[in-house]
Amino acid sequence: MKVKMFDKEWNVNDITYKEKRELWKLSVKSFPEGEINQDNYFVLMDKVEELSGLVEKDIAMLTMGEVDQLLQEIFQQYVGIEKKG
Repeated sequence: MKVKMFDKEWNVNDITYKEKRELWKLSVKSFPEGEINQDNYFVLMDKVEELSGLVEKDIAMLTMGEVDQLLQEIFQQYVGIEKKG
């Protein structure tokens, strides 16, 4: 799967239905009642990073905030969340 962000095209692994369900469950735990549970959020982002196949050399030039933005975009594409625009 390809993700376009930061003027770059990132090649990330495709994931299975079961993996999508796992990510979805983690996301529900991350945002209970519209609030953010930061501990669960970082578990979610770590899982997205693991599944994506990105390695340190792929993201070394990004700031931590940019890494999170990229992982959020990958997550959204994995589970089919469209951006509101």
